[in-house]
Amino acid sequence: MSEEARLIAAASQGDAAAFEQLVRSRQEKVFWTAYQVVGHMEDARDVAQHVFLRLWQVLPRYRPSSSFDSWLHRITINLAIDACRRRQARPELTSFEGMEPVPAPPEGTPGAELRRLEIQRIFRTLARRLSPQQRAVFVLKEMNGLDTADIASIMELTTSTVRNHLHQARKHLRRGLAENFPEYLPHGREDDGNS
Repeated sequence: MSEEARLIAAASQGDAAAFEQLVRSRQEKVFWTAYQVVGHMEDARDVAQHVFLRLWQVLPRYRPSSSFDSWLHRITINLAIDACRRRQARPELTSFEGMEPVPAPPEGTPGAELRRLEIQRIFRTLARRLSPQQRAVFVLKEMNGLDTADIASIMELTTSTVRNHLHQARKHLRRGLAENFPEYLPHGREDDGNS
């Protein structure tokens, strides 16, 4: 039995120390996945906290025959989408004007890291145009490297629905790049709406 499997088994039996180790090993990934979907630091912190509260409650139902990471992704994505819906339901927060500003990378950042931070900043700016489901699919596919079947399982969607959300997300992001950050489009490529 692997160390992770031992921790999961112990935590599912109520071992708080084992659960704490699981949380420490996953908290950064859960936070950043939530942040990429909700687009707000404070909301992402709230989502991450709720993810681990939910995990503590449902861990006894986890079956080792499925991937623990996929199971945790499902909880994270569902709670992040719920947070987006709650935010959209509040009239004072329906426009993007109330969203926290997306900071530029700090000066003096090395070239590769600067580019990575700039791309993340641009994504966070443009992702505001996407529905929560489109954003979640895009984050799972392009930022977490999951395949379509895994995303469909995590989000409890058909693979064709996942592909459609991904297509729509890419189209909106490409249009946003063309309008706001044309220097990041490959030369000679216009936004044709196809992916």
